[in-house]
Amino acid sequence: MMLSGIDVSAYQSSTPDVTGKAFVFVKATEGVSYVNPEQADQAATARAAGAVVGFYHFARPGDIQAQAQYFVDQCASVDGDILAVDWEDSGVSCADKDKLLKAVKALRPTHKVVLYCGRNFWLNVDTTSYCEDGLWIADYSHPAGSPAIQHPWLFHQFSQDGVDQDVANFATVDALKAWATGTPVSTPGVPLWRTLLDHVQAIPEKIYETWSTSEGWDNHTPFGVEYGEDGVSWCVIFDWDMFHDCGLDAIVPKTDNVNSFTSWAKARGQWSLYPSVGAWVNFEGGAHTEIVVGFDGTNVVTKGGNSIQAGATDNGQGNGVWTHTRARTDPKVTGYFAPRFPDGVCPPTADPKDPRGGAAVTSYTWPGPVVPETNPSTPKPATAPVVHLANLVAARKKDLPARTGHTTHPTEVRVIENALHAEGLLDKKWVDGSWGTETDKAYKAFRVRMGFTGKDASGDPGIKSLKMLAKRHKFTAK
Repeated sequence: MMLSGIDVSAYQSSTPDVTGKAFVFVKATEGVSYVNPEQADQAATARAAGAVVGFYHFARPGDIQAQAQYFVDQCASVDGDILAVDWEDSGVSCADKDKLLKAVKALRPTHKVVLYCGRNFWLNVDTTSYCEDGLWIADYSHPAGSPAIQHPWLFHQFSQDGVDQDVANFATVDALKAWATGTPVSTPGVPLWRTLLDHVQAIPEKIYETWSTSEGWDNHTPFGVEYGEDGVSWCVIFDWDMFHDCGLDAIVPKTDNVNSFTSWAKARGQWSLYPSVGAWVNFEGGAHTEIVVGFDGTNVVTKGGNSIQAGATDNGQGNGVWTHTRARTDPKVTGYFAPRFPDGVCPPTADPKDPRGGAAVTSYTWPGPVVPETNPSTPKPATAPVVHLANLVAARKKDLPARTGHTTHPTEVRVIENALHAEGLLDKKWVDGSWGTETDKAYKAFRVRMGFTGKDASGDPGIKSLKMLAKRHKFTAK
């Protein structure tokens, strides 16, 4: 299904006919001296009809940074609007086109920024395939939704009959709005982890790179283009793209480095030694990554980019998107980054103490149930542990200055220490029931994580932070 839309300028009415249109692009500016006097009214008309609004800037030769600033200052955009760079002037080089896209994105990082250009410019003038968040292609010689290019596209301007006619490559208006606003694509009754998993599994398994005898596989893929960094190793890029496609890129770091996302996860208490659906696995201490799509008691199943088909060889470079099965105990498996989904639903996980609070399951194989059955062998306490603030304060007061290992209220302190360990803030060896210096430092780190500052960012437990910890780790704070 394609969505119908139009694009307008001052040549059209201030109240264009937007009946049945899912989106409307409005010309805002040109160079550093022209502003469309009708843009505000045209955008208001589109908004009143429930259409997604975009604004475009017609690029001219000259100061690129000044044009970017002029565009964002003069256009009547609000949060959730799309911004586009219109590249038609032959005096604007491909390098300047790239600079303008990046400058607009830097000035308005929460907006989607796309490139508009004609098919001739894309095929014969462009040399980088760079289009920031997506491509809006003009091609009037082919049917709507079938522009004659190989690169992924988001919008296709297919006709100039009366008013410019466009289609958008989104299944629903809600999907377009979710992409434009950077909010997750959601389906009623379907958790976000399942939306992500279905998307990952829909990516065709095949070779995506081009081979040359001089360079081998070239690392040029649509995944690199989407990320904005093509021609480089792209295993982490593939992971990020999958979340980005589902409007979930806000919950993962935009990085091309395995160890970088590993450190990011550990610092936020989102690291696990157990697989879970949607987790990013670290292979060989930073050598490679893929996304977990299933597991059982013995194996973990992953799918990733810049990899090779099971049983094949390619000089160790990687060339496509493939699925692999490894033993969970394989020494090449370093650990897993377990993202926290914004709907609060933990995906199927093998971790009996998942940092997101999920219940462990024995196995999960796609397409399994949306709500997997929990592992019957996983013990569940009849009642949640109770921790009293007064006892923690007393333990801190007595244990800290005493000899190492001194305990005052070890049972309740151990509940706190287990929670801090699950947050990734306390080493397991210090879960001993004693409120020592390591426990104190870990509790301080938790308070900082929760936004406490100044005198409040200490290891001294308070009822507010204690209740925060209790909510995350299923105990009762009093």
